[in-house]
Amino acid sequence: MRKLIIKLLLVVGIVVLTACGSTEARDEDKKEIRIGATAGPYSDQLQEGIVPILEKEGYTVKITEFSDYIQPNKALDEGSIDANLFQNSIYLEQFNIDHGMDLVAPYAVPTAPIALYSEKHESLTDVEEGMKITLPNDPTNLARSLHMLESYGWITVDKEVQQTTASEKDIIENTYNLDIQPIEAAQTARSLGDADFAFVNGNFALASDLKLTEAVDVEQTPEEFLIYITLREGEENEPYAKALEEAYRSTEFLDYTNEHAQGYVKPAYQIEEEADK
Repeated sequence: MRKLIIKLLLVVGIVVLTACGSTEARDEDKKEIRIGATAGPYSDQLQEGIVPILEKEGYTVKITEFSDYIQPNKALDEGSIDANLFQNSIYLEQFNIDHGMDLVAPYAVPTAPIALYSEKHESLTDVEEGMKITLPNDPTNLARSLHMLESYGWITVDKEVQQTTASEKDIIENTYNLDIQPIEAAQTARSLGDADFAFVNGNFALASDLKLTEAVDVEQTPEEFLIYITLREGEENEPYAKALEEAYRSTEFLDYTNEHAQGYVKPAYQIEEEADK
């Protein structure tokens, strides 16, 4: 009986080790990368600039397009995609807190800046009493828009509040009594027919055929507001994740950026590579 029990334990141990080895092999052999992105310039960036590089390395890439800023993180957290591309690091930090997630943003990508557009006015000097201004209603991009308004001298934001999440409720002076209306980010471009000015995120602007060169003003985007690749925590060094990062850091993708993403804000690693040339 004792020998039988020992044999059974050995068999179980072998099965467990084999299963573990198979899992590790599957991880190493993972050759499909599923990436979520908002429709427009970032899904285009992936499809045109990154996918060809990854395919040369033997990867198959499946891109899923999203139309909001909630579902891409939920899909990543639940495991239906392997990475996403749509958000800045400040937005992700707050999203993790609000939703109990542990997603990480290891590096930024070339980013279309938020900009002020108008179909009625050509200059900031056109501002008049009571004009209607629309801007994204998500906390991070709302704050960015308000600080741009403040830089024009149109409003004053309370310095006592967290500046990266300031809202319209934190305006303590409205010089021109502007009608400031936060709306869904995806709707800001469409609001141009009704608003005097609208702040539009780069992805939605380009998806709506708005050109950065035609904007009334363009944000000088700081690093924390660039768009980041986002992964599940602990998977940053997985082979598929490293392959994705190497594609973004490649000279081939830098060449793509210079040719097809003029006006975008480049991440530090692209700026450094250009400086070394």
